[in-house]
Order: sequence, then C-alpha cells, then structure tokens
Amino acid sequence: MNNLNNFKKVLKYIPNDISEILMHTSSADAEQINEIRLRAGRPLSVSIRGRNYFITERGSITEHISLAVKCTKHHIDEAFKMVCDYSIHSFEKEIAKGFITIEGGNRVGISGTASGEQDNVKSINGLNYRIAGQAVMAGESLYHQFFELMPVSMLLVGEPLSGKTTLLKSLCYFLGRRYRVSIVDERSEIAACYMGIPQNDVGVFTDVFDRFNKAAGIETAVRVMSPQIIVCDEIGGSEETVPLLSALNTGVRLLASVHGKSFEEVMKRPQIKALIDNGAFEYGVLLSDSRQPGQVLEIRRFGRMLK
Repeated sequence: MNNLNNFKKVLKYIPNDISEILMHTSSADAEQINEIRLRAGRPLSVSIRGRNYFITERGSITEHISLAVKCTKHHIDEAFKMVCDYSIHSFEKEIAKGFITIEGGNRVGISGTASGEQDNVKSINGLNYRIAGQAVMAGESLYHQFFELMPVSMLLVGEPLSGKTTLLKSLCYFLGRRYRVSIVDERSEIAACYMGIPQNDVGVFTDVFDRFNKAAGIETAVRVMSPQIIVCDEIGGSEETVPLLSALNTGVRLLASVHGKSFEEVMKRPQIKALIDNGAFEYGVLLSDSRQPGQVLEIRRFGRMLK
C-alpha cells in the first residue's frame, strides 16, 4: 500500500487535466495504486499489486480499455518538464540513469528513444510514476528474531515484486534505531532521498550513500562511517564482490537482496556463491512471488561469519 500523501504529491508532477481526473479517484483506490503510467498516444494506466488497470474520465479504475483516458505526446512533454522542475539540463545525470526522484521520494521512470553512445533517453514517450511507500512493520518479526540481540548478515531472495525492497526499508527502520547503518542506495529506492534528505524513516543512526554505485559506496562507507551494518539492494555484479568481502573482513554485517526464485538458483551465480561460501551471509530469507509480496517461504542458515 502506498502513502496516500505521496499519491497526492505525485499529482503535482502530472499535467492538470490528467491530475484532476486522478484527484477524483477514491481514497480507497488511490492508496492501493503503486504506479501511474503515462504513455504517448495510449491509455492512462495504473498498477495495483502487479496488476494493470485503466482510469476513466471520472477517475474510476477499470479493466476496459474503451473507457480509458488517453494520454497525448503533449501530456508527456509537459509532464517531463514538470518532473524536471522546468530545468531539464539540471537533471541530465538522472535522465541518463532513466529515472528522477521527486518530492516524497517518489520516482519517475523514463522511456523513449535512445541517442548517443551512452544510450541516453532523448525523445521521451512514456513516464512511470512509482509511488513511494514504507510498510514499516513488514520486517518487524525478522528484526526481533534475528537482529534484536546483535547484528547479523542476511540475504533476501525473491522474484521481482516479491517485497524485497519493502523488507529492506522496514528492517532499516528498526536497525537504524539501534545500530550504525550505512545504506548504499544506488537507485534511491531504500531511503528515497529527495534533495539529499531521506523521505523514508531509516533510523537516527543511519547514513545514506545516495546514488553511489555499490562498489564505491560500500568502500566509502567502510572507510569513513565505521558502520555495523551495510545495506544494499539487488547485489550480484562482479564489481561488488570484492568490496563486500572486504567489508566483511572488517567485522561489518551485510543486509542485501538478490533476484531469484530459489536459494539453489542464486547459488548458481558465481558472485553470489563466492559471497556465501566466504561467509558473507549467515542467513538467507526466501520470499514468495508477487501474488503474496513480503511472505517468507523459507529461512536458511548459510554458515558462520568469518568474524
């Protein structure tokens, strides 16, 4: 469930005729919406728990495309300017990464025609407004079961939309009230920083390395913040393995997530296997799929930490 206030904040970055329609969406429906998608020449759509719907001119949710409001290229162009605060050149780095973080920690994904060697999006044809939310109690049982007495290292395993990032946010809420936590937030999804300030409650003892690539963020966090726990989302790149193992050798605990349907699947990836074989994670938590996001299917003890 999103934060209804964040839904309303997102509307400020959508052209008036579209936002006025969305304002008529009932509160019960609005707080369930995870994403709002504007596509040039196609219907206005929203996502709720992984399912896609359309919006009518009265702001109602429907599965019938014939009743849907249609977005124009003008809507896309105007919305893009609004997201960039009418200063597109100021957001060149964010645009190159394919998303912009707006007020409330909400994130706007960008699609369009690539231009140049870096495949930067130049001609915009679609915007995806991902509405931020923080289910702070989602990880409470995991916190009390594993982290309450001392920090441990844990790997969250799940498919897309299984609730991995939601659990990370929730665990940070609890961990950051007790331990020194460094979040390496490469895509601004955990702390959801806006103008440098976390929009999610990640705890008073937490430091955020926003938009750092994981390798550089991990190395910097260990060097300058002496964290007890490092948190990062979607690990698996070869460049991250050495910094993560180096952090481990300083006594830091690791909390991370990885895409996968099973422990056996992720163990087939050389980088993940190397981390687990070297004791980077004490526990693995396997989550259900998008039909039951956040539900824990299995908890596995990987082995003892090196320190």
